[in-house]
Amino acid sequence: MIKKPIFIILVFMLLILPEARSFAAFEMSLAEGFQTIDFGTMQMDEKKSITRKGNYEHRFDFTSDTGRTWYFKTHMMRPFTSAQHSIPAENMQWIVEQVVNGGGLVSNSVGSPGNFSTSPVLIYTSSGNDSTGTTVQIKLKYNLKIPEYQAAGSYTAHIRFIMVEVL
Repeated sequence: MIKKPIFIILVFMLLILPEARSFAAFEMSLAEGFQTIDFGTMQMDEKKSITRKGNYEHRFDFTSDTGRTWYFKTHMMRPFTSAQHSIPAENMQWIVEQVVNGGGLVSNSVGSPGNFSTSPVLIYTSSGNDSTGTTVQIKLKYNLKIPEYQAAGSYTAHIRFIMVEVL
């Protein structure tokens, strides 16, 4: 069987949207990053990591001085699709490579992959001095695994990252 290339581009959407019963009195920004993650050409059954900035791909900066706990979450708004074919959201993973100035809890622990989902997934919960005006930096990298029998095509997906502070 000849392996056909699969071209993967992830359209990366950075949106700060409040969830139910939330109040946006904080700041989240994407530093030194792109709005697109491009895995390039991949083969069936291939796994690839994206870490173009050394050991990470994106750095998020969070600042809150409200004294309340905040949460960093993500979800895949639309899984990878190409025409009528799709790749499950769980085939892409986020990995927290480093937390700088943060005293909170990484949901999977630093260096451990977490699967994307079409429902919000918790990445980080603030704690300690995280809500006293300190800027917390979270560096992420990404993995993608192409299914063994995936149809060739140019696949795109949409991801949302959010910072939530519940009242």
